[in-house]
Amino acid sequence: MPSLSQTHRPRRFAEVTGQAHVTETLRREVATGLLAHAYVFSGPRGVGKTTSARIFAQALNCQAPKEGEPCGACPPCLAFAEGKLLDVIELDAATHTGVDTIREAIIEHVRFAPTFGKAKVYILDEAHMLSTSSWNALLKTLEEPPSYAYFILATTEWHKIPATIISRCQRFEFKRISDEVLAERVQSLAEQEQWKVDPEVVRLIVSRADGCVRDAETLLGQLGSLGESHIDVGVAGLVIPPTHVPLAAGLMGHWAARDLGASLQEARRLMEEGIAILPLFEDLLLITRQVLLAGALPDRARGWGEGTSEERAMWPLVGKFSAPELHDMALMLMERRKDVKSGIDPLFALELASTMIVCSKVSSIENRESSMGKGEREVNHQNATSSAGSKAKAEESSIVRDPVVVDPRVDPKTDVIVKDGSAPSIDPVQRVSEPMNQVVEQVSTSESSVSSSEDVIDLPTVRMKWSAIIRAIDEKNHSLPFILKISQPHEVQGKTLVIRFQYAFHRDKIITDIKNCRIVEECARAVLETPTLVVEGIVGEDVARAEERSSDMVSNILKAFGGQVVEG
Repeated sequence: MPSLSQTHRPRRFAEVTGQAHVTETLRREVATGLLAHAYVFSGPRGVGKTTSARIFAQALNCQAPKEGEPCGACPPCLAFAEGKLLDVIELDAATHTGVDTIREAIIEHVRFAPTFGKAKVYILDEAHMLSTSSWNALLKTLEEPPSYAYFILATTEWHKIPATIISRCQRFEFKRISDEVLAERVQSLAEQEQWKVDPEVVRLIVSRADGCVRDAETLLGQLGSLGESHIDVGVAGLVIPPTHVPLAAGLMGHWAARDLGASLQEARRLMEEGIAILPLFEDLLLITRQVLLAGALPDRARGWGEGTSEERAMWPLVGKFSAPELHDMALMLMERRKDVKSGIDPLFALELASTMIVCSKVSSIENRESSMGKGEREVNHQNATSSAGSKAKAEESSIVRDPVVVDPRVDPKTDVIVKDGSAPSIDPVQRVSEPMNQVVEQVSTSESSVSSSEDVIDLPTVRMKWSAIIRAIDEKNHSLPFILKISQPHEVQGKTLVIRFQYAFHRDKIITDIKNCRIVEECARAVLETPTLVVEGIVGEDVARAEERSSDMVSNILKAFGGQVVEG
């Protein structure tokens, strides 16, 4: 029994879903006769590339095309519908990559004129899989093809086709089908098959198809094969595997609440319930992307509260994370997913990701609170300065100066000596100036302390963004990331980042070499968004040696002075 996608395969250009920008051009080329001899159909899988190529081949051989569309009634069209038209040759380049196959199937075969139709059409599916020697052998034929020969190269990765081939072809880009158009296609097929499909099931099929018409038709066909005239969510659950997006959203809810304990418990619970961790990472990345887009494009999240189970699960997370947090979270999840694929314990990778994300979020909140506190302190300092100045002026104005009688026998420039030992009188200006100096000194000290707290980075933030720093360094020097991947941030001392290396020559390669050290510092400053940062390095062996030397020094002092260490 043929599948639903085969039964309802388009027979005309107008029936192709969502690719009017391509099919309309091809139809007009057939109608006007202004044809190229080689075409490249590129785009995602399952969006109509091979289907359009077959309709195009049929239209080229049709004896009475109607405005570029095949008539479907002439002998070539009937032979094509039955799969008996020998002048249309379709090859799967994924299984016929060798030059011998290309030479026998195309190069030697193309010399013979069509046997039944008007044109010989060669359709190469997955053309990017051909070997270099096959392309070289085919190049001459593409340059000087017979007048009746046409070549259609269908591929999902057109950039892998040599430029010398692309330059001799017309390239058409097939686009991903939008969710709205795909939903209309699913609903139309269901009506033709007389199936009643609930709207939520249609949305579920569209979300699983991800812009692929063939996948949507396959899922609908599987649901129809159950024999149910009414397909609801319960019936769909028998065929479409349940999604773990709600479970992943629950874990991210603990991240948003900055609850590390609950996050680790939830990760272990998911593992114990048999949830595969690697697909769970995919769901976490999916949610991260959707929440990021929903935050930037509010219309995208419209209807999530009453949408599918996945949308309802993601809805509470919108606005819980900032865009930089979601960016760093996605990078962290991709790194941990890579670790799982390389053989790291999946649960440990998920626990590590949860720890880094929660700690990073707590750190970012503390930084925001400290910046807000800094603004409040600046306002308080300004108020204190203005109040102190006004108080000083009031005190100075309230002082009534007594008239001073100057003895003409005393030189005003000479010092006055008090014989009774009493302290000389202090000028009121001096008494006022001292508090002012103290206030100014306090304000300047506070401002300097506040300014010194700006751009402060902490170790959890550096570890969270360590992968991003390595990627930035890789763009400038490809040899340094290998060393940094097996190294780790050890501590942060003010403006200094200390990196712990495994070997001494690794430290010398990065720290001693001025050029390499400058690259690391510049990339770290850019990723961490701090204007000043100095990088230093230690070796893992140095830490133990330093502790040993410190212990020896204490022992020597105790022996020299006959003392002992007192606890407490």
